[in-house]
Amino acid sequence: MRNSVINAAELATYDQFKEMLLKYNIVRDGTPCHLASASLAGFAAVCVGSPLDVVKTRVMNAAPGVYKNPLDCVIKVAKHEGPMAFYKGFIPNVARISGWCCVMFLTFENIKNYFEGTPS
Repeated sequence: MRNSVINAAELATYDQFKEMLLKYNIVRDGTPCHLASASLAGFAAVCVGSPLDVVKTRVMNAAPGVYKNPLDCVIKVAKHEGPMAFYKGFIPNVARISGWCCVMFLTFENIKNYFEGTPS
C-alpha cells in the first residue's frame, strides 16, 4: 500500500510540475527541467508517503501488543507525539526518493525521446 501511494504521487506530480515549469518559462524542456520536475515529484511523494512510512516502521518494530493495528498506531502517535511525528526522517527520505525520481524520470524521458526520434 505504501509503495502504491508513493508511486502514484510521483507519477501524478512529475507531469504537473514539468507542465508548470514549461508553461511559466522557468526552464526549457530538457535535462534541467526533468531534474527539477523529478525532484519536486520526490518531495511531493515524501509529503504524502512519510506518514505511511512512520506507521509501518512503528508497527513493525513495536513489541507485541503495543498497537492493535495500524489505525491504533496512528491514533497513539498523534495523541502522544503530535502530527509532526509522522514526518520524522523527512529530509533523508526526500534525498532518497528525489534521487530515485531523478534517475527514473531522466531515464524515462531519454527512452521516450529515443523512440520519438527527438534529441534530449
